[in-house]
Amino acid sequence: MNLLKAYFHYMEHPAPALEAFVAEKSFSQACVGYLAAALGWVLFFNIGAGLSVAALLAKWIVLFAAEVTAGYFLAAVCALYLDFARVKVSAAEMFCLLGTAGFINGLLMAMALLSAAWPAARLGVLAPLGILLVWGLKLGYLTRGLMRLYKLPAAKALGAWLFTLVPLGAVGVLGVAFLVWGVSLLF
Repeated sequence: MNLLKAYFHYMEHPAPALEAFVAEKSFSQACVGYLAAALGWVLFFNIGAGLSVAALLAKWIVLFAAEVTAGYFLAAVCALYLDFARVKVSAAEMFCLLGTAGFINGLLMAMALLSAAWPAARLGVLAPLGILLVWGLKLGYLTRGLMRLYKLPAAKALGAWLFTLVPLGAVGVLGVAFLVWGVSLLF
């Protein structure tokens, strides 16, 4: 019930509601958003696949763990960037903010349900567009959240979230380098 009250407070007064939610640093309330995000991904990719309830729950649990892990990582990297930019932030606050963004994945559930209702809608063709739409909306929400919480300019807030891609890019480059090195050892 507390989460529902927070939602309605956010709809009436976004900035103070977001400040109150993040200041509370409630791990359980943030996890509800991560659960919603995981459910959105599971339904988006598996609706109409004839999954058993056990398989659906197993996928949901694995994706929930992945969402929480990604939330830890992204929150830490974003807080590191903002700390270097001399903005006083908390990684726990970033984690909670990322958790609230998980509810945007409800759009994925809506797309999956439309696809199941009308097979002619051919979600497979529109799936990449749907994913890009959700990621874009999440990035906009998170950027706006940083702007509201810490009174940052839009460029700095967007830069903080885009900075989280740097370590991911480094991991990708290292992975390709080790793959090339491993293949070169074979010949």
